[in-house]
Amino acid sequence: MDNTDIYFEQIRSSGCLSYILGCKKNNVCVVIDPEIDKTEEYLMIARDLSSELIYAIDTHTHADHSSACKILRERHGIEVVMHNSTEAPYVDLRTNDGDLIHCGELRIEVMHTPGHTEDSTCLLARDMLFTGDTLLIGGCGRTDLPGGDPEKQYESLRRLASLADHIQVCPAHDYRPAITTLGVEKNTNTRMRFASKEEFVNFMTTRKPPLPRKFHSALEWNRTPIQGTQRGMGEGI
Repeated sequence: MDNTDIYFEQIRSSGCLSYILGCKKNNVCVVIDPEIDKTEEYLMIARDLSSELIYAIDTHTHADHSSACKILRERHGIEVVMHNSTEAPYVDLRTNDGDLIHCGELRIEVMHTPGHTEDSTCLLARDMLFTGDTLLIGGCGRTDLPGGDPEKQYESLRRLASLADHIQVCPAHDYRPAITTLGVEKNTNTRMRFASKEEFVNFMTTRKPPLPRKFHSALEWNRTPIQGTQRGMGEGI
């Protein structure tokens, strides 16, 4: 199966980016990092593609917007996928590093990339890498919020730097046309070009950006169940 046999849609909500990815042969798809205000749009896109939306995947516990995952789960029966360390209590499939998410004939590899949060993951689907907030275009996710760790972020970026240059980077946030390649980011992204872990950690820990506008409401939503859903255990934020 080559890339002509997959569904790929990028959906923008202000600076948040989410994705529909799927297998045309089996007419199934997933949504990655869904944002609550776009819930109906994801369902409409799946219907327009004559595809069944089978998984809603969050790359990490977001602290700047409310995830659509639990709405998609509770109202539409779509299974939620996140890393095993997440604190989200509504997850059906908890993954670990190296696990494969099956979407028809498409295989999506889970890469645990902690640093922005403890439960941060990247998702590798052939030559597309969905980086969440681990790697952004020209930057990376901040490490000063709950669950952040600049040393782990540095190691996660080093891991991504070891992948092939042609791989497309599809981040969870950007305000411009938002697809790049690992090769471009290795050469131009200052967060991937520090000479040592110590320099990177010093840079990340001395930055004091303001909290995301929706920080408290987003974490409250993304870390609590819909009424009647049992709360889970985890180490994320």
